Amino acid sequence: MTGILYREAGLVDVPRLVGLPRRCEAGGDPRMLAYLAGEHHPQQALPLRVLWMAEAEDAPAGYIAGHLTRRLGCQGELQWIYVVPDYRRAGVGSRLLALLAAWFVEHGARRICVDVGDDAARPFYRRQGAVELNRHWMVWEDIGVVLGNSS
Repeated sequence: MTGILYREAGLVDVPRLVGLPRRCEAGGDPRMLAYLAGEHHPQQALPLRVLWMAEAEDAPAGYIAGHLTRRLGCQGELQWIYVVPDYRRAGVGSRLLALLAAWFVEHGARRICVDVGDDAARPFYRRQGAVELNRHWMVWEDIGVVLGNSS
């Protein structure tokens, strides 16, 4: 999809991002500001974390966040991903995941987990190379597969 800009988000962006999900949709976690500020720590999370966003016509089109971790024997965790409905199936989620994957690889994290939450997301993660870990979690044994450069 053309006209989409991708950039690392900061604390100033969080109020716009947390309000994106529509009623009854997952996402929009009110802890996002504390998470990015390093004041909220998911289980076994390490301090280093990042938030990327997609923008279209000066409006947010989606976001992805992740952090380094020790959870489930992984080195990183995809914390949240959300794409505005009008931009789904247009490559926005894949591009956001690639940005996060590159960040993980840059920080030496290859084994990455994600709490799937919504079973409708499983096919997306499978297409991106993740495999089932258990009922709730999927894992990339090497997130480099998202970038085409697994080791």
